Amino acid sequence: MWEWLERWQQRQRELRQGVDADLVRDNRRRWKLSWFLFGCSFLLIGIQAGIKFPEPWHRVAVAITMVFFVGGLFFGQWARAEESFLDRPNPKGPPKLWK
Repeated sequence: MWEWLERWQQRQRELRQGVDADLVRDNRRRWKLSWFLFGCSFLLIGIQAGIKFPEPWHRVAVAITMVFFVGGLFFGQWARAEESFLDRPNPKGPPKLWK
């Protein structure tokens, strides 16, 4: 267990020193995009609750809201998976096929 903690601390030091800086920067952009899309979808939900649109425009507004919400979910899950990959320490050694 202590070996895993040491490898994790080493990985955190590497990230602070700038290893994989481009991947971390791109992942931060995905998080920001995800929160922006969620914010837009909730803003559109609020607008639709306050203003009643005529029938064809109501369907368009609901479709746009759903696209923003699903896009926020997609980018959020992508950023979460990427973050768990970036924070994972390197394995102790290569896998062994034969014991």
